Amino acid sequence: MKNEEYNYTLSKFSHEVRNPVTLINSFLQLMVQDHPEIATYNYYDKIEENMTILRALLDELTDYNHATSLCEEEINLYLFLVKFTESAREVLKKDHIDLVLQKESAIPRIKLDPVKMNQLFSNLIRNAAEAITPHEGRITINMFCDGNNVDIKITDNGCGITQEQMDTIFHPFVTYKKDGNGLGLAICEEIMKAHNGSISVISVPEEGTEFTLHFPIS
Repeated sequence: MKNEEYNYTLSKFSHEVRNPVTLINSFLQLMVQDHPEIATYNYYDKIEENMTILRALLDELTDYNHATSLCEEEINLYLFLVKFTESAREVLKKDHIDLVLQKESAIPRIKLDPVKMNQLFSNLIRNAAEAITPHEGRITINMFCDGNNVDIKITDNGCGITQEQMDTIFHPFVTYKKDGNGLGLAICEEIMKAHNGSISVISVPEEGTEFTLHFPIS
């Protein structure tokens, strides 16, 4: 379970930073409204770009803090993933990355938070896509049930992960991406823990990576 003091500190930090960020953004918009020529200044686009990055980071901090707050309902996880993959394929199509969903057995309805499930699979598919060389990609989602658990494997043929990286891959704020913030997989792990499940990973550098999601039925 996440350390309560650590979680409280992150929540307070996120809240305290969001207020001045919102004010700065508002002041920028007012300045442009009164002086439109500011928008043509060489560095204005860079300011806007970094404000967007900062807001996105604050949103991810909020997602991390709220990852264990669930609003569960009984859902058909296979049908959920059918709809999810239909949307995700459109995003991946521009990079010529194939996304395949396979079901190896009947999948029972289980209690899950659909919003958190969307966060979970969005993070994992985005990570897989970023690891793949454009125009040569394939991501496979394979699911099956053994009667007690539903297991979902997400496999890609990307660049893979080194053993050294795998030791810290789920740690918050640890990232090996140029523009990463180290919260995506930490959020995934918190969501799985909140559902009494687990997430694990195996990987071979230069060959690909496989994440396994383990959901208990009851």
